[in-house]
Amino acid sequence: MNSRLKQRIDEKLERLSEQRVAEVLDFVEFLEGREQPAPPQQADMDEALAQLRQIVKTPPRGRLSALRLDLTGYKFDRDEANER
Repeated sequence: MNSRLKQRIDEKLERLSEQRVAEVLDFVEFLEGREQPAPPQQADMDEALAQLRQIVKTPPRGRLSALRLDLTGYKFDRDEANER
């Protein structure tokens, strides 16, 4: 934030009552919360845990299919993998 904008905000805040300044702070915190990504929903977490349990119960040879990944067109390149 540039210094002139900060100064203008400070000047406006000085003229407000303490109650109004508290309201401004609440609003700023609300805006700050909108900037952050939303936490995962419980249903999403439950679905992910159920899928993880299924994968763990699957024998090792079948775990890749339990992940339900679409590997159509994927070609393993050993040289590229070794470079990483």
